[in-house]
Amino acid sequence: MSDFDRCKICGEYDFLDKHKCPPIYYYKHDDWGDEFQKIRAWSFSGAAIAFAKLYNENGDYALMNDTIEVTISDGKIEKQFLVSAEPDIHYSADEKEASNV
Repeated sequence: MSDFDRCKICGEYDFLDKHKCPPIYYYKHDDWGDEFQKIRAWSFSGAAIAFAKLYNENGDYALMNDTIEVTISDGKIEKQFLVSAEPDIHYSADEKEASNV
């Protein structure tokens, strides 16, 4: 049986004997310099979303009220994305036990 653990290459948690790391993409955002930086994702849009999560990583959730542009490349093709974020609300309901009133 395989261990469920964090991959030392990409950082994802998975069963390591069947794990496959996402390919490397590159992102560039004007506020973060002119050089492309590595990011792992399964697609161009996935890389743009991974960048958005990275951008919000410091906890200020800057993208909640803003949209920014990021360039994503696979090393051959460059694509432009507008990324933003929305709050995610989760609802739950627990039945209350009946009382003998």
